[in-house]
Amino acid sequence: MEKPNILWISNHDSSAWNFGCYGDEYGHTPNIDRLAAEGVQYSNAFTAGPICSPSRTSIYTGMYPTTLGTHHHRSIVIRPKGVKLLSKILTDAGYICTEPDSDINLYISKEECQQYQNSSDFWKTSNENKPFFSYYKLSDSHASVFKLTPTDAREQRSSLLEDEELHDPKDVPVPTFVPDKALFRERMALFYDALSNVDKRVGTILNKLEELKLNENTIVVFWADHGTGYPRGKIHTYDDGLRIPLIIRFPEKFQHLAPALPGTVIDELVLHMDLYATTLQFANIPISGCIQSRNLCGPHKDEPRDFVCSARDRLDNNPEMIRTIRTKKYRYIRNFLPHQPYASFYPDGGYFSPIPEEDTPERDFWETSCLPSQQRIHDPDGVFLMYSFPSMLNGHGLPKKYQKYPIWQARKPFEELYDIENDPESIHNLVGDPTLNNTIDELRSKLFDWMIEIEDLGLIDETEIIVRASAYGGINREVGIHCTNFSRILETADLARLGTVGQKELITRLEDSDSAVRYWAVTGLSSYQFDLYTINQILPCLDDESKC
Repeated sequence: MEKPNILWISNHDSSAWNFGCYGDEYGHTPNIDRLAAEGVQYSNAFTAGPICSPSRTSIYTGMYPTTLGTHHHRSIVIRPKGVKLLSKILTDAGYICTEPDSDINLYISKEECQQYQNSSDFWKTSNENKPFFSYYKLSDSHASVFKLTPTDAREQRSSLLEDEELHDPKDVPVPTFVPDKALFRERMALFYDALSNVDKRVGTILNKLEELKLNENTIVVFWADHGTGYPRGKIHTYDDGLRIPLIIRFPEKFQHLAPALPGTVIDELVLHMDLYATTLQFANIPISGCIQSRNLCGPHKDEPRDFVCSARDRLDNNPEMIRTIRTKKYRYIRNFLPHQPYASFYPDGGYFSPIPEEDTPERDFWETSCLPSQQRIHDPDGVFLMYSFPSMLNGHGLPKKYQKYPIWQARKPFEELYDIENDPESIHNLVGDPTLNNTIDELRSKLFDWMIEIEDLGLIDETEIIVRASAYGGINREVGIHCTNFSRILETADLARLGTVGQKELITRLEDSDSAVRYWAVTGLSSYQFDLYTINQILPCLDDESKC
């Protein structure tokens, strides 16, 4: 049986709604729109997480990062036996493969890396007698474009555009929750310029396929790693951070593998890690039983999901744990660290805290934690608050009418619920509406069931995972396999939501035999106002024998 070539084109930091084929009327992406018209387009495609390295790890392993223990940004994790990178499986099956993405949270041996080819000169080295799996990663629209000067952005991110193709800031679509300021409009226009640059690169790749007459044998897949790097996009668990473009084009000879006719928009809920099982189906390769990815195409297509779940965990040096479930109508979010603000990604408090004085250790830390270092801006959200420097929520920076949106507040709510059909921006949190209590309970229950089912390692502190994994050759996944009380750990992590009743039980669990339970007892109590009694109960935990 003839096997197709498979070409992946991945783009950094772009939400589905940024593309013309998904309804955007401001941007200009004709090549990607043409790809959608010639293929199938998924309108409800989401990522396993809104941060790049965990997200990409899921697509290359077909497993949730929270199951493998690859959920923390840029952590190098040892793969358990039986979990192979997609590129390795295809190579072993006779495919010529380019290198997998380098920004994944897994250790890849030098010997394995040497089996792959470089995508930059792949066209010169491909073999007519063997099918190929080629991966192109495009990065012009990466969130860092928001921090460049217009001159630098023009040179580095939109050099393929003519001047008349640049986007006019006055026409930028401004979300409800962002102040309509000149700086925001300028930044967003630069992003859209970069996205048009990406589109031209996509056109070059597709033209090369046609020039070499490879398009007749090649399935082309276009996807993004997560949402746009603007406020409430990348790193956040709203649709702006998790809903991505996903387009698959099938040549005529492989239309039997397609789930629908060219030009069809498919609205079923999918995760981009489903491309793992789907790609193996394209190549007629059996799928391992440990894989959590689902097959979207071909004769063995899996049944559609009723919901998808995603996770947000540590980014750089800022701990976080958020879990979310999405149906076609609702998004429910559970914030397990509500005492931390959404937009503070660094221990100094981000733009919520005053900038330290010069020539102090605190100022040295502040400066070294900025990205990029020359910009002195801590995060994708903070850049839009820079009306004057510095600009802080608790000072003079944010207009009062915007402070009601959770993204700009100093704390997060325990729970959030949004009616996506009627509130696509997710700005009206419906938690507290008594008519939706049953809906909230149902979605919370399904989310928690999913966390237990996949053995969510986010429930165990990162350092504690490392300590426990030492008993299993350093393999994080084994920690989840051997953990017998995920339900009790999750129950403890949820207690802070229950008010005074939860607070009393958390104090009791400070003496639990399981260090993970004790961790969540202390963390949960951090959600309350500390009184002297609670402080005295927590103090002995400073000498806890665990590494949490």
